Amino acid sequence: MKRLATFLGLLALAASGFAFGADAAAPGPVDLTVRLPNPAQKILFVEESMPVAPGPLTLYYPKWIPGDHSPDGPIDTLMGLQIAAAGKPIAWQRDDEDMFAFHLSVPAGVERIEIRFQFPDHSRITPNLVDLTWDHVALYQSGYPTKALVYRPALEIPADWGYASALKTQKRDGKRIEFKPVAFNTLVDSPVIAGKYFREIDLTPAGSGVHRYLDMVGDSAAALKISDAQIGAFRRMIEQVQALFRSHHYDDYHLLLTASDHTSVGGLEHHESSDDRARSGAKLFADADHFMLDASLLPHEYTHSWNGKFMRPAGLWRPDFERPQRGELLWVYEGLTVYLGDVLTVRSGLWSAQTWRDVVAYRAAEMAHRTGRDWRPLIDTTRAAQIVYGSSEAWSNWRRQTDFYREGQLLWLAVDMKIRQLSNDKHSVDDFARAFFGVDDGSVVTRTYTRDDVIKGLNAVQPFDWDGFLRNWLDGVGAQVPLLSGIDASGWRLDYAARLSGYQNALENVGMGELEGKGVNEMFSLGLFLDKAGKVEDVLWNGPAFKAGLAPGMKLLSVNDRAYSKQVLRDEMVKAQQSKKPLRLSAEGDGVTAAYTIEYADGLRYPHLIRAQGERDYLEQILAPLPVDKQP
Repeated sequence: MKRLATFLGLLALAASGFAFGADAAAPGPVDLTVRLPNPAQKILFVEESMPVAPGPLTLYYPKWIPGDHSPDGPIDTLMGLQIAAAGKPIAWQRDDEDMFAFHLSVPAGVERIEIRFQFPDHSRITPNLVDLTWDHVALYQSGYPTKALVYRPALEIPADWGYASALKTQKRDGKRIEFKPVAFNTLVDSPVIAGKYFREIDLTPAGSGVHRYLDMVGDSAAALKISDAQIGAFRRMIEQVQALFRSHHYDDYHLLLTASDHTSVGGLEHHESSDDRARSGAKLFADADHFMLDASLLPHEYTHSWNGKFMRPAGLWRPDFERPQRGELLWVYEGLTVYLGDVLTVRSGLWSAQTWRDVVAYRAAEMAHRTGRDWRPLIDTTRAAQIVYGSSEAWSNWRRQTDFYREGQLLWLAVDMKIRQLSNDKHSVDDFARAFFGVDDGSVVTRTYTRDDVIKGLNAVQPFDWDGFLRNWLDGVGAQVPLLSGIDASGWRLDYAARLSGYQNALENVGMGELEGKGVNEMFSLGLFLDKAGKVEDVLWNGPAFKAGLAPGMKLLSVNDRAYSKQVLRDEMVKAQQSKKPLRLSAEGDGVTAAYTIEYADGLRYPHLIRAQGERDYLEQILAPLPVDKQP
């Protein structure tokens, strides 16, 4: 197995088109120590002892981080860089073009250099916890694939803190934790969470020898107060994922969960763990609405262990962290993971089927009102992923954002329905996912796939013109794309009503989604998205508010001479529907207050899925739990 893994790894490297010195042996292990002496200061102190050879040397700070899909390594945060050998400073110079590269000359007779710098991290450290990602706190040598560079990592944290990571612990002595040596690419793929308030829950299915853990840190014990019912649902998640893929690609797996109001939010997939920062913060387990908004986060990132980490688009595999990634297959990497992850959320009992329908209705309505679909094909959002991540909300409906998540989910629902109908219900996307991602059970060696591989995989499950189907969806614009075809084929249809769905109500009132923002969404009516204070975040291109002259950045002051509030706006929209009179708004922008008249009289409109009478309910079948066999 070891020889086979090595051969497959070298074969993948050769096929990638990248070449390193064939006869250049990688240097010995790098000793890396990261210290957090005062968590309240939120500063990580980094020390590296790196074996080198005399002569020119280039050190890299990781730029392209797998899963981020953009060159967003926080190089601007690194400070205090010092390099020395035997106590004597060595001058360094940043590259003139690549800000992530540092050049120096190693003096004759020097075999090891010492590197020191600091990294302040206000988004992942609080006085009570740290969420450490190693790519923020390490430099590495150029000229070698990162899998050939071995690191011996150590972390120093308060002695009374608990911790978890996919890294294996060699020993702990008080505040110092020494992990077993790993390749640098594995180190970057293995974050650590640690904290004063720490809890580990074993989610391993009965009879399985492969352990899965839910590891949690928070700023208080109350933040980690998870109910037995919630634990049970996460255990079923493990079972349902295993029933889907019938394979695993890790020795054991750690769901690393941070529940804090003082850290960044979101999730990042890793091969043998996931870095999950709850969007509901410390309120994650507190009530049903907060939990609902985060319930799909862990299933999504866990699914990425198969789709994205073990199996990875060829354009997203690179031998180091400096070479640009190509994101054109993110409609598979992310879109399919959203589809599968959300379905698994229901199959596990973390969501109800009604919540899934509310989520899909909301996203389908967002995409149906994504005016930029008239000029910008979905495939361009994947190719431009590095510039759409983090882009402004202003005019995002016309410009488009990371739509390969939300529209990607609708695409794969359409694929699922097409397979089910063509095969007379004998096959589904489950069969494709199992055959495509479930290969090489037990192997951790990354495999890559291309668009042609995806098409071949779909044809192996159900013959069809998948190339034409996908080309039409990915390259098409406007009505050319059958956006709602999956919903329509499932026995449901998208409709609008005057009441908020449970999901949209939760988004609006208690939290922020990773894919959807917290705020007042009237894009389906007036063509406005507002923050909670009434500031305009986005305006529907050519919609009623656009035609009235409103723009992102303005703040609503009044509606029909009544001081603005969310409820006032909606009350006046209802009145306008009855009176057929336009809405009169006052808004301020850049110090200028002006009046605006919106011609709109169709009332409140919020998305829902409703049953298509006489049609079979395929969603019931799609969302039903899979039979659970003995777990490997």
